[in-house]
Amino acid sequence: MSRKQKKIGIIIAIVLLVIVASTFALNLIIENKIATVIDDLPKSVKVECQSIDVNVWTGNLELASPKVVVSGKTTNKTILDATLKTIEINNLGYWDYLFNDKISVETLIINRLVATYKHNPKVNNDDYEKGFLNQIKQIIAIEKIAITNADVLITEYDTDSTLLSMPKFNFELNDVQINPKASKKDKKIRYGNFTLAAKNLKWTINEFDDLWVNSIQITNDNATFSDFKLKTKYDKAEYSEILKTERDHFDLHIDEVKFLDMNFGFNDNKTFYFKSGKVLLNSLKAEIYRDKLVADDETYKKLYGTLLRDLDFELGLNSVEIRNGKVSYLEKVNVDEKAGRLDFTAMNAIMTNVGNTYLNESTLIKVNSTFMENSSIEVNWNFKVADTTDQFVFKANLGLFKAVTMDQFTKPNLNVDLNGELQQTYFTISGNPSTSRIDMKMKYDDFEVLILKKDGKEKNKFLSTIVNLFISKDSDDEKKAFRYGQAEGVERDVTKSVFNYVWLNIRSGLLSVMTGDGKKEN
Repeated sequence: MSRKQKKIGIIIAIVLLVIVASTFALNLIIENKIATVIDDLPKSVKVECQSIDVNVWTGNLELASPKVVVSGKTTNKTILDATLKTIEINNLGYWDYLFNDKISVETLIINRLVATYKHNPKVNNDDYEKGFLNQIKQIIAIEKIAITNADVLITEYDTDSTLLSMPKFNFELNDVQINPKASKKDKKIRYGNFTLAAKNLKWTINEFDDLWVNSIQITNDNATFSDFKLKTKYDKAEYSEILKTERDHFDLHIDEVKFLDMNFGFNDNKTFYFKSGKVLLNSLKAEIYRDKLVADDETYKKLYGTLLRDLDFELGLNSVEIRNGKVSYLEKVNVDEKAGRLDFTAMNAIMTNVGNTYLNESTLIKVNSTFMENSSIEVNWNFKVADTTDQFVFKANLGLFKAVTMDQFTKPNLNVDLNGELQQTYFTISGNPSTSRIDMKMKYDDFEVLILKKDGKEKNKFLSTIVNLFISKDSDDEKKAFRYGQAEGVERDVTKSVFNYVWLNIRSGLLSVMTGDGKKEN
């Protein structure tokens, strides 16, 4: 080997040694810098890490087995307790960091996060966001953020009771841009496409009811919730003991809920909005139970138009469709009697313009179902959410109906036994939150009302005879024509539900049809 070659070899060796030493030194400096940053965090934030591995050449960084504990600044109570397998940062852009005052990252991967967060409802959500953004000084650009195999638990701050549990959670977010210097809120944090998947979600939506979802798939445009359940957490007897005023007991199950063509975010007024082109509820089954022995809830009940109008966010659902539904309503009135039951099966419904963003367009509800297993029923209901007078029109068409099928509801609840056959019934209710009018026409045969004694078993012959004196047993002698009835100024009980209002109108219409002259009003 010549002297020249030896010199070149020595130079190369020195260069390699310098590169290796520099790489080691830089890696060590960055690792120590990260450790210093961790040590300098506020006292309320504690971060521990088994090891920090840095590769300056690839721009990769890995924190092994990090643990994060965040405490309240005044109470010292733990707010967040999180452990992870690793946090990986790949392809960190040093050039952007040194010369463009920008942190650019190709991927940020959070592996096997196990986190418990205590939610304090007294702290405004904006405070969390401001606190987060105040800690960021540079622009941050991340091509992809991924959370894999996470187990997330959110509990109530004061009681530690579970609010939300997601034991199998995966999330991916692309093209994240954080600019703390942006003037508008919606410009400070921007992102591209995302995917969210979770299993076995449980959400405590209030002190009485829990929501369960077996599987969730969400993207920017669509969302699917499989095996969706909403259940009251107590059995009926225990629930009635707990309640101070009457409230529905829920048992709702939907095989699949789908939101299509979604769009959500914040508008220029910083108001959250949610819109969807179509919502599908497949195979809905609901049992709703009301114990009337519990004290009445005498608070004012808003009509649905008002409820939608008063939402504190913008909602726009172009259509909501229920396919193959089944709804049962049970009402218990007497201690010694079973709850009366009304069943709607084979239910299909379409609701359009559901929300508070449709201005003068009407919300339309059309329902087709089987009532009490033997009669078809069709309902058409419309109102304008933007109309502050809350005018509405409710129409229904009931097919052939055997009155005896109502006994299991009317006997325990009303001490009334019905007999006969309603061949066809039409009615239209038009009204507002205070009063309404019903127009009804019916064709029926051999209709009879039996008033029962207080025990609900024996017939009260005297009252039954008196009532049936005023009731026309058939719609006419030929049993072909309709009898007509009308009732004006039906007053709403504002402490009861919308459907109680419908029932008050139906009752008034029936009385007019069966006890009046049966003629159509000019």
